[in-house]
Amino acid sequence: MTILRDISFLWSMLHIIIVFLLLFEPRYSWRVTIAVSLAGIGTLLTANVLTMFWLGHGIIMQIAFFTCTVPSMFLFLLLSQYRDGRFFFLFCLSDTVCFWLLQVTNFLDRLTGETYAVLLIGRLVAFPAVEWLFWRYLRRPYLYLQQKLEQGWWLFAAIGATYYLLIMVTAVPVDTPMPDAAGLIRICLVLALMPLTYLTMLHSLWRQMQIAESRHQVELQRRDHAAICQKMELGRLYRHDMRHHLIVLDGMLQQGDSAGAQQYVQELSGKLDDLTQAVWCANSAVNAVLTAYLAQAKEVGCQVEADIRMPAELPYGEMDVCIILANALENAIHACQNIQEGERQIDVKAVLTDNRRTVLCVENSCPEPLKLDSDGLPAVLPHKEHGLGVWSIRAAVSRYGGIFQNRWAEGRYMLQAVLFPPDK
Repeated sequence: MTILRDISFLWSMLHIIIVFLLLFEPRYSWRVTIAVSLAGIGTLLTANVLTMFWLGHGIIMQIAFFTCTVPSMFLFLLLSQYRDGRFFFLFCLSDTVCFWLLQVTNFLDRLTGETYAVLLIGRLVAFPAVEWLFWRYLRRPYLYLQQKLEQGWWLFAAIGATYYLLIMVTAVPVDTPMPDAAGLIRICLVLALMPLTYLTMLHSLWRQMQIAESRHQVELQRRDHAAICQKMELGRLYRHDMRHHLIVLDGMLQQGDSAGAQQYVQELSGKLDDLTQAVWCANSAVNAVLTAYLAQAKEVGCQVEADIRMPAELPYGEMDVCIILANALENAIHACQNIQEGERQIDVKAVLTDNRRTVLCVENSCPEPLKLDSDGLPAVLPHKEHGLGVWSIRAAVSRYGGIFQNRWAEGRYMLQAVLFPPDK
C-alpha cells in the first residue's frame, strides 16, 4: 500500500504551491509566473521523488527544508511583486499551513492502523478544503492588506519562520516510530499553537492597517484645514487691498477707460474665485475626503457631479463612511484615467435620509463591460491594484447590516452602499 503513501506525498507537494499562489502577488504576468513556477517546481519535485525512492520516504521530512523550502523560496522571491517582509511572511504562512495538514493527516492515519488509506483520503479532502477557505474568505482581505500596509511585516515573518522551523523539528515523518508521551504532548502543543499564532498575527496586521487609514483621514483633514487657513489669510489680504483696487477703478472710469476697468474687474474676480474653498458638507471628516478626491478627479480631467447632504454629526462611525467614499472615489478615478478625456465622468452622492439611513453612491464612466464575481464584486486579477478597495467597502457596510451593490450598465459602473442606523 506504499503507493497510496507516495501519491499522497505528490498530491501534497503540488497543493503547497497552490496554497501559496492563492495569496501571491506576482511581479510579472500570471502566464509567465505559472510557466516559470511549473518548470522550477517540476524540477524540484522530480529531484525529491528520486531522493525519496533512493533514501526512503522518511528522509524527505528531514531534508525537505534544504531540498524543497530553500530552492522554492528563492524561485518565488524572483517572481514576487514584493521582496520584503510581505513575501517572507506569506511563504512561512503557506508552508506552515500545509505542513500542519501533513502532520494532522499523518497522525490520523497512524490512529487507524497506518494503512495509508486515511493518509491519502485525508489529504485529498483537506487541501482542497483549505484552498477553498483561502479563496473564499482570506484572499481578498489579504491582498488588500498587503497592498495597503507596507510596515510591520518583518517581525511577523520572523515569528512565522521560527514556527516553521519548530514544526519541522518536531515533525514525525511517515514510517518512523512514534515518540513517547512527552514528545506527543510537545507535538500537539505545536500543532495547536500554529492556527492561534497566525490568527493573532493577521488580526494585528489588520488593526495596523486600520490605524494607518485613520492617520490618512486625519492627514486629509489637516490638509483641508491648512488650505482653508491659507485662503482665509489671502482673503484678508485682498480685503485689505480692496481700497487700492477701488482707487484704480475710479481712476480708469474718470479717464473713460471702461474697457480697461471691465478687464480689471474680471481679473480681480478671478483671483477672488481662487479663494473659494469647496465645502461639500457640514461633517469635517467627510468634507476632507471629498475635497481631496474630487480635486484629484478634476485634475485628471473628470467632470464631477455631486449631491452631498451630510450633517455635522453622523449616526455612524465617521471612519467607516470615509473608508467607503475614499475607496470608491479612488477606484473611480483610476478607472477614468484609462478612457479618453472628455468622456471622464464621476457622479457622487452622499445623503443622510430622514429615517437616518445613509445612501452612498459613486458612479463613473466605464465603456468596457465589467465582469463581476458571484459576490457581486469586480473579478480582479490578484496583481491588479484597482478594485481591491471594494472588499474594504463591503466590510465597512457589513458592520451596519447595510446593503452593498455593484453593477455595470450602458457604459457606466455604479457602486452603491446603504447604511442602516445602529441600534441604540
